[in-house]
Amino acid sequence: MADAEMSKPPDGASKELVADSPPATHTPHFSASRKWSLLLVFSFAMFVDIWFYAAFYFFTYPISLDLGIVVEQQSWVITSYAATFAAFLLFWGRFADLYTPKLTFVAGLALLGLLSLVTSFLTNKYAFFIFRALAGIAGAMLVPASYRLISYVFEPHELGRAFTLFNMSGSIASATGTVIAGFIEHIPGTGQMTAWRWFFRIVAALVLPVAGVSYFLVPDPREYGVVETEVDEGPEAKAKWHKLDLVGSLTMLAAIVLLILGLTFGASYGFRTAAFLVPFLFSFVLFPAFFVWEARLPDDVAILPSKTWRIPNFTVWIVFGLQVYAWWSVNYLALVEVYVNVHHDNPVIAAVRLLPQGIAMFVVSICLSTKPVLLSKPRWSILVGMALAITGYVMFSQSRTQVGKDYWRFVFPGGILGCGGMTIAFAANSVGVMTSVPKEMSGVAGAVLQVSYQVGSVVSFSIQAGMFTVNPGGFYNWSNVQASFYFQIGWMLLWTIGFFVFYRSPRKAVSSEEADSVEQARVE
Repeated sequence: MADAEMSKPPDGASKELVADSPPATHTPHFSASRKWSLLLVFSFAMFVDIWFYAAFYFFTYPISLDLGIVVEQQSWVITSYAATFAAFLLFWGRFADLYTPKLTFVAGLALLGLLSLVTSFLTNKYAFFIFRALAGIAGAMLVPASYRLISYVFEPHELGRAFTLFNMSGSIASATGTVIAGFIEHIPGTGQMTAWRWFFRIVAALVLPVAGVSYFLVPDPREYGVVETEVDEGPEAKAKWHKLDLVGSLTMLAAIVLLILGLTFGASYGFRTAAFLVPFLFSFVLFPAFFVWEARLPDDVAILPSKTWRIPNFTVWIVFGLQVYAWWSVNYLALVEVYVNVHHDNPVIAAVRLLPQGIAMFVVSICLSTKPVLLSKPRWSILVGMALAITGYVMFSQSRTQVGKDYWRFVFPGGILGCGGMTIAFAANSVGVMTSVPKEMSGVAGAVLQVSYQVGSVVSFSIQAGMFTVNPGGFYNWSNVQASFYFQIGWMLLWTIGFFVFYRSPRKAVSSEEADSVEQARVE
C-alpha cells in the first residue's frame, strides 16, 4: 500500500502535459531479481559520478603539487569535472529520450573508464583539466539514462522505492568517496605511482567490466517494441539529430562555465576585477537567452521543453534543489581542509571524523526505502529535513577547536542530525520530481534535477572560497569557515521559506475530457 501511495505523483502531474504526451505503451514485465540487479548497476553509476567529485576534497592538494597548479586554479581540479557534468546533463537527457537510453548508459560507463585510465598517466595540468572535463561529459551520460531506464524497468507502484534507493546511493557515495580517498591517499609511491593516480586506475578497473556486463544486462526498450517518443511519426518529422538542440546545449554549457569561472576568479582576484565581472555578467546574459531560446522551440525539439514547467510544483522542486548538494559540499571541503592542513590529521583520520555523516545517510536511506510513505507528504518531509539540516550547520559553526571534546559536542552530533535531515529533504525532492512527470519525460526531468543539484554545489564552492577571504588566513582562520557556514544557514532558510510559500498541494485528478476542456479554455 505504501508503494502504491508513493507511485502517485505527489505534485499531481499536469493533465495538459499528459494530453500532449505520446500514447501510453505496454511495458514488459521483468523478474524481481533482474529489476533489482539493474538498480544496483544504475546505483553503481551514480556512485562513480559522485566519487569523481567527493574524492577530490582530499586529492586537490596532492594533484596541485604534482602538476604545478597554482592556488588560484586549484578549485578547477573539482570544477573542471563538475562544470561539464552539469552543462551536458540536459543534452544527454534529450539524447536518452530520443535514442535508446541503453546506448547512452553503456557508452557513458565505457568512456568514463577509458578517460580515467588515460587521466592517471597525465603530467600536464592543462591536459588534466581537459580530460577531467571530458570525464564530466561522459559522467553526465549516466544519470539521465539511469532515470529513463528505471522508469521503464519498474512498475508504477515500484517507482517511489526505486527512485528513493537510486538517489540515496548518491548521498551515500558522497560520504564514502571521502573515506575511500582517505585510504587511497596512504598508497606509497611517487611519480606515476602517486596515490591520486591509483584512484583513477581503480575506478577504471571497476567501471570497464561493469560497462561490459551492462551491455548484456540492461534492456533496450526498442527491442521490446516500445515506442518511447513520437520523433519518427508524421510526414513532417525531422531527423533525430536535428532535435538534439545543439544551440541550447552549447548555450547552457557556456553559461555554466562562465558563471563558475567568474565566481572562481572573483574569490581569487577580487569581485571588483574584470576577471570576475566579464564572465559573470556574460553568464547572466546567456542564462535568460537559453530559456528564451527553449521557449521558442517546439516541445519535440527543445532539450528543456516549455511544457516541463507546466507540471505543478516542478519549478519549486528544481529551485529548491539548488541548495541540496551544497549542504555536503560546504561542510566537507571546509572540515577536510581544517583537519588535514590545520590539525595535521592523516587523511584516514580526517575521513573517519566525517564518517558519522555517511552512517546517518545510510540509516535514513534504509528507513525511507522500507517506509516510502514517509515521503508521501512533502511539506512535512521538507520541514523536518531542513530543520535538522540547519541545526547541523548551527552546531558546526559553534565548534572552536573541531577536535577533542569540541568534536563530540558539536561536529559529531551536527553531522548526524544535519546529514540525516538533508538526506530526508534530498529524497523528498528527488522523488517529488521524478514521480510527477510522465514516463516519456523522465530522462529530461532527471537531467534538470541533477543540473540543479550540481550547479548549486559548484556555485557554493565558489561562494565559500570568497568567504575564506573575509579575514586573513584563509581556512586556517576559523572565523572564515564560520562565515561560510553562516552563509549556508541563510541560504537554506531562504529556500525553505520559498518552498513553503510557492509549493501547492496536489490537485484532485480529473478525467482526460475535463483536462482537454481546461486546456482549450486556457488557450482561448
